[in-house]
Amino acid sequence: MESLHDTEQLKTEVAALRKRLAELEAEHEAHKKLELDAFAIGDAISDGICVVNSNGIVEGINLGYTEITGIDAGEIVGKHIQEMVDRKYFSSAVSMMVIKEKKKVSSIATISKSGKKVLITGNPYFDENGNIIRVLTVMRDLTELIRMKEKLEETERKNEEYRKEITLMKDGGADTGLIGKAPSIQKIRNIIAHVAKTEATVLISGETGVGKEVVAREIHKSSNRRSEQYITINCAAIPENLLESELFGYEKGAFTGADKRAKLGLFEIANNGTILLDEIGEMPLKLQTKILRVLQEREITRVGGTDSIKIDVRVIAATNQNLETQIKSGSFREDLFYRLNVVPIVIPPLRERKEDITLLAYSFMEKFNKKYNRHKNLEASAMYVLQRYWWPGNVRELENVIERLIIVETDDSIKDSNIVNLLGTDKLINDFASSETISLKEAVNILEKDMIEKALRKHRSTYKVAELLGVTQPTIVRKAQSLGIKDW
Repeated sequence: MESLHDTEQLKTEVAALRKRLAELEAEHEAHKKLELDAFAIGDAISDGICVVNSNGIVEGINLGYTEITGIDAGEIVGKHIQEMVDRKYFSSAVSMMVIKEKKKVSSIATISKSGKKVLITGNPYFDENGNIIRVLTVMRDLTELIRMKEKLEETERKNEEYRKEITLMKDGGADTGLIGKAPSIQKIRNIIAHVAKTEATVLISGETGVGKEVVAREIHKSSNRRSEQYITINCAAIPENLLESELFGYEKGAFTGADKRAKLGLFEIANNGTILLDEIGEMPLKLQTKILRVLQEREITRVGGTDSIKIDVRVIAATNQNLETQIKSGSFREDLFYRLNVVPIVIPPLRERKEDITLLAYSFMEKFNKKYNRHKNLEASAMYVLQRYWWPGNVRELENVIERLIIVETDDSIKDSNIVNLLGTDKLINDFASSETISLKEAVNILEKDMIEKALRKHRSTYKVAELLGVTQPTIVRKAQSLGIKDW
């Protein structure tokens, strides 16, 4: 009976063992499926993932690993990781270090095939007896990080360089507002130095916003009249019926609504100093005759008065119009033009002196960072976009743009996308081939960003964009992140 009982018990134990074996096989299959699912998830990660067994044989890699290293799964899976080092694919094998040291190891390596710098972290996995069964290595591409660090250092270096240059300008020019190193600006500085201490009338011409008033103020500040009044009047901003009384003053009761007391005009207020007649091309013909008399006779007559009043005023005129064309059309007096045009100064538009855009931008950054207590800087790619913009509003527009960026942008680092979002692309000059201010890598980045951003905004799918551009979907995701493409 005992023998029969033992046999039945043995059968029961065998059945239990078979059941447990079946359970273990099912767990193993589930574990294998879990590993496959893990790699499917891993393919959506931009970091590279590699699994190596305890013998150093590669069991699997994800798509990110291939993109970073340039090594396909067929070249590495099933092979010993040391073989990759021997073939000079890697400079070191972190997995082997982990197996040897039985602990987590991190190392920076160079991928020979792609030339990328990477951070590799190997994590050991142990069985219940403390033996390593697998090593999971995670590879992070440091190329972009290193590039960003270099760009930041370059930006900081340029910031300091331009800050010193601006300081030198200020020290050498009595806190000059005339910033620029273009030959045309250097020429204007030389003219100012020669003409400032004379009494010659100066006619400053140029587009709106180029800095005509800055040049006029520099002439006054460098003249023998610098301690006297400097008066600016915009001839286009004052109604014609009021302009004469503003310039020459009026006697008491000279016209309806006039003050009971006499009023001094701006020419009298500026006596012994300097007066800038801005937008002189907008001055009515009737008043042009009186301005001519001021220049010839050095005297004025108030509105409603008969007595001539002697004045000693340095006259500077400025215009954004072609006065010679106006002479032909009969809207400007030829004799007044020749009286004003004793020393002509023509300020070129900002788009014709691109070398000054960087200097001016850094100057405005410094000014508005200080004004608003901010610490923002311009990335190299952002500066490139500024240099490619048409600047129809010239220096004044650049100043306004920088001030707006300082106020509204939340990040301390201002990127090219911030500039493009503000200015748009219709006035950007995309002549990469003729540019001497950008590296090939920066040009490629800008072109890549433009193509990917436009495609994403049109198709709203990273998979569709990847298909159109002939790359993988993780590549589009990674590049969108690295290029700062957020809203699409």
